[in-house]
Amino acid sequence: MPEITKSVKFDNIAREWRCKWSEDGDKASLSAAQAALEEVLAELSSVEGVSSVQRVVCGSCQDFKVVTKFTAATFAEWEKSNFAPEAEFLAKLKAISGVSSVETQTYTLEEVKLNKKDVKKAMDKKAAEKEKAAADAPKPAEDPAKKLKKVLKEGGK
Repeated sequence: MPEITKSVKFDNIAREWRCKWSEDGDKASLSAAQAALEEVLAELSSVEGVSSVQRVVCGSCQDFKVVTKFTAATFAEWEKSNFAPEAEFLAKLKAISGVSSVETQTYTLEEVKLNKKDVKKAMDKKAAEKEKAAADAPKPAEDPAKKLKKVLKEGGK
């Protein structure tokens, strides 16, 4: 398994194609970006080693993203092909009126959600650590006023 550090390991690499779209013309640029994706989707989906292709759209920040995930072992082959059909898709995006900030990025992409058994184990460990920390914590000093009251009650002892 490749690793970035001893505790950050990965099995998957993703390539992201992204742009910003405009609200103008009833979000025409978003519709055109979706149409551009649909034109290359079959080719992209058929690339050897593709694990998933996801589309992300954010309405508030007007992001349009396509994330293609590969195993680390198969990503290098796609990279050798210059990420085809990336150039075709990016050219289509750049030609759309209202689309800006056309960019790409490569990063690792891992599923980190725990299964129920591992969730319980992690929660139990966290609770045990919290109990141990509480037991090991120094006891707070007794309030001087309460201490005086206690001494007077016990007859000055």
